Amino acid sequence: MSYDYIIVGTGAGGSVLADRLSADGKHSVLVLEAGGSDRNPMNLVPKGFYFTMQNPKMTKRYNTEPFGDGTVEVWQRGWVTGGSTTINGLVWNRGSASTYDAWEAAGIHGWNFQRFLEAWKQIENHDLGGNAFRGSKGPVNIEVAQAKNEVSPAFMQASADAGIDIVEDMNSTGDDRIAIVSSNTRRGLRRSASTTFLRRARRRRNVTVLNHAEVTRVLLSGRRAIGVEAEIDGKLVQFLADREVMICGGALESPLLLERSGIGDPAVLQAAGVEQRVNSPRVGTNLSEHRGIMFQYQLDGKVGFNHQLNSIVKQLTSGAKFLLNRKGVISIGGYDVLGMFRSDPDSEDVDTQLFFTPISTAGSNPLDGTMKVDSFSGAMLIAYPIDPTSRGSIHITGPRPSDTPSIVPNYLSTEHDRDLLLKIVRKVRQIVDAPQLQALGIRQIQPEPNELTTDEQILDYSLNKGAAGYHTLGTCRIGPDPEDVVDERLRVRGVDGLRVVDASVFPAQPAGNNNAPTIAAAWIAADMILEDASSETVDLVRDVPAEGKVAPGPAVSAERER
Repeated sequence: MSYDYIIVGTGAGGSVLADRLSADGKHSVLVLEAGGSDRNPMNLVPKGFYFTMQNPKMTKRYNTEPFGDGTVEVWQRGWVTGGSTTINGLVWNRGSASTYDAWEAAGIHGWNFQRFLEAWKQIENHDLGGNAFRGSKGPVNIEVAQAKNEVSPAFMQASADAGIDIVEDMNSTGDDRIAIVSSNTRRGLRRSASTTFLRRARRRRNVTVLNHAEVTRVLLSGRRAIGVEAEIDGKLVQFLADREVMICGGALESPLLLERSGIGDPAVLQAAGVEQRVNSPRVGTNLSEHRGIMFQYQLDGKVGFNHQLNSIVKQLTSGAKFLLNRKGVISIGGYDVLGMFRSDPDSEDVDTQLFFTPISTAGSNPLDGTMKVDSFSGAMLIAYPIDPTSRGSIHITGPRPSDTPSIVPNYLSTEHDRDLLLKIVRKVRQIVDAPQLQALGIRQIQPEPNELTTDEQILDYSLNKGAAGYHTLGTCRIGPDPEDVVDERLRVRGVDGLRVVDASVFPAQPAGNNNAPTIAAAWIAADMILEDASSETVDLVRDVPAEGKVAPGPAVSAERER
């Protein structure tokens, strides 16, 4: 029951680490996943994103604390092999160079855009080919959406008339730009972190993957992490790590696991009934999440994709066509068009992210997994400040994983975020009022136009009925300050042999989506871990931890994967 490395979580961080740390065959690796297998065929279908988001076999739901006028929001995250990369919207958006360089300028040595770019060039296999800013021989396939329609080109041209350049590759520049979405798909099928990295890792004899194994805490001997305790088939099982434990649970689960292990703010731990082992006051703080508005529009005629999806028969027909050629609307993830631009002319860098698709679901919220396509032609648009300055928190309320966490989003709590959101709404209106879209008869149906008449109405609507980005990060922040949770090598301060490798370590939004940045961060972390392994001698952990005995092998009956 002893391994060189134990990895908690199989999302973007955990899958990459499992692959890279096991590749040379020198180290034994145990990977623990709380959720089940990702073998459901729907997980391969890009448009399946709208349906898997609510599947309790694939997701975990987190309720926020009430905010605004009493709103309680539900956040879904992947609870399955591959984590949220198995259920996400498949947008490969790497973010802005200036954001990463600002991290290094703030004192986080080595975390800059050039280092991320080097990682992406090794990771990517882009269908546009390799060049100075993208890769062509890596394991992650990147494809540009191909489904033809009349609405998306009109929207892009309207954006161009508003000063936003049309580009072929969204990640080729940091300027104001709009492009057809690039997605991590291969021949129209999803390529999650699991199918890309973990699948080849678990073929190796030195890798063990256990599903339905929820880690309850990290085992500590003094100030050293020596393993983990996991609940498997209702029993607590302990596993030892001879070298390191890597937490890769994401921005929601990673801070909760640290706190359950006694690593966190003393006041939070005491209130939850957890003995403090390490004083780390910023665990669970610095939570960053996008907040904006989802707009729904009606169009004239038979344009866009609604007419291909607005009945069960049509969905089955489109699905059958997809099975034949892996093309069409089903081959696209959550959105068709992605824009990154300045809504505030005085901003030094792009300040807005926008998603657009020629599908409308005014009768339901697709982000809740309740997609019901409208009978008429329509379109959907989501826009929000890309680098919000508002910060929230997530903390445990008890010692067990089943204890409901306290999540405070703290949306729109800064003047910067509120002022920018107002400018974003004006920019959206400028684009939608362009002749290219007016010629299609575009008209806003949600929110109702009279709901966003004043600045106060706009801010109130966004806070209480707005759209989250599903880009939570920052809760195990990396930084140079002694109170920052992890150092520049992602080691948890105050604990030996323990790292956090996921989006929770990002100090701020990378001006993009989480998927591509997290995969690159894990690639960089693997370099660091392998460097450390080759340069130091680690004493193998053979003693039984003070917390209790290590359960024997037969006690482990969770689903195994190779």
